[in-house]
Amino acid sequence: MNIKLPFFLIISGALISYSSHDKPGRPLLCEAGTVVVSVALKPHESLVFNSFDRYSRKYEFKNYIEKDTLITRQIKLSRPALWQYGNFLVLPTGPVLKIYSLLLLPGDTVLLKGVNDGAIAMTKSSGYQKLLDSLITLPKEFYWYDVKSQQILVKDSGIKKFLQSIENTFSQNENRIDRLNVSVLRSDWIRKVNKNIKYTAIAHLLQNKEINSSAVMDSVYKEMYADVNDILAVDAINNNVIMGSIVSYNAKKNNHNLNKDNFWATAAGVDTVLRETAFYKDYLKSAMEAQYINAPKEIITIRQQLADISSKSPFLDTLYEVSGMLAETFKDYSGAKQKLQNYAGGHYASIMDADNQADNHKIKPTKYLPPILLYDFAGKKADFKQVVASNDYKLTLVDFWASWCIPCIMEMPALKRAEENMKGKPIKFVTISIDKDQDISKWIAAAKQNKLYGKAFQYRLANFKQSPLTKLIHIRNIPRYLLIDQQGNIIDDDFYRPSDERFQLQLEKHLD
Repeated sequence: MNIKLPFFLIISGALISYSSHDKPGRPLLCEAGTVVVSVALKPHESLVFNSFDRYSRKYEFKNYIEKDTLITRQIKLSRPALWQYGNFLVLPTGPVLKIYSLLLLPGDTVLLKGVNDGAIAMTKSSGYQKLLDSLITLPKEFYWYDVKSQQILVKDSGIKKFLQSIENTFSQNENRIDRLNVSVLRSDWIRKVNKNIKYTAIAHLLQNKEINSSAVMDSVYKEMYADVNDILAVDAINNNVIMGSIVSYNAKKNNHNLNKDNFWATAAGVDTVLRETAFYKDYLKSAMEAQYINAPKEIITIRQQLADISSKSPFLDTLYEVSGMLAETFKDYSGAKQKLQNYAGGHYASIMDADNQADNHKIKPTKYLPPILLYDFAGKKADFKQVVASNDYKLTLVDFWASWCIPCIMEMPALKRAEENMKGKPIKFVTISIDKDQDISKWIAAAKQNKLYGKAFQYRLANFKQSPLTKLIHIRNIPRYLLIDQQGNIIDDDFYRPSDERFQLQLEKHLD
């Protein structure tokens, strides 16, 4: 299978078995608590942090009003989390991506502000007094990996010298941590992040197809495996890369004829000790979860692959059963969800709930908006908020299009099929053209050609460029789809296109 997700691309490279006396379990946890993050923003400014936990959550801070405002979010954490904000600058010397990293412990309160050119600075904090990249060195390879550059470095310096350079960066960071004026607890958590930095580089090296297994690579592998609990104690950007390298390295050594391009065959090839660890089981569960979230119909292919290996362990057989229930969601979402809730004590029901967390779209209230003028085909006026908020419907799907937009029109047959499939369910489909006043005749002609003319809930947005709605959701391209709840709140301002296999599945989820 040609698996497209970056999550799954981690399975490659040489492998070896590990020392059986090292048996990592689940990662260490802090006491669960709420972090409070506030960002001072100018009108219509926004800032988005990537959390890089297993759901790849994004936390957006957006100022919707016309004055400087402090935007505050409260997020519950079960363990420390490493957040990253990327600021892309185009300079005369070329483009530069500056990363700002924020290490949060449960219970922390942080105040940030924007400074020049999209940069951010920490104003106050109950935790770390500076952003993490001001405390230790985070190499660019920690954020993005260039296999060719690594191959050149290894070829030029040799594996031992390359590994020594990784160790040097680690040691330099340890020395910086020793000099920090922070509590022992907080310095310990930065040390765990430092291990993540170190082992990310080693994991990439283990997966490099040009490098064979050796006593040196065996040694660094065993060291990484022994530290896996510390690595996973923080929700950090490269945890999945590190976990994947441990699984793949072990499996290849245990089975020399392994098809390393098949994720599930690789996972099934590990030795019996690793197979029984909580770390291994959590990793495979999250792999299936990620696939279901990002490319749900691939779950059918996964089920076919699991059918060939499910007999190798009770846990793989369990995943095979779970994949079957997930595949049933395309025919009967509610029924499949109920089956998962009743299976294995509900342990796997979280997979279907996880993409609610993964989407993580911040609700945008419309009650503060001034009237937004819409026109129907007869020229009758309507207000956007009154159109989308209704006691008769649980959801409203809004399609923004225009007579001149070919991709918009290409999506209409798929949208019509979804509407027919969901007939009788509490969802309303609304189309809104952004054609200009002088193009009303073109809008009507395109609507007739695509069998929209005469249907209910067909409108044109007046004065599109200056509309408060355009400013609220930053409409810069179409087609664009909004998902709106019963109260008129925008719960997703960039929903899947109708031709996307996830479109109807996600609508069904929101209706469930």
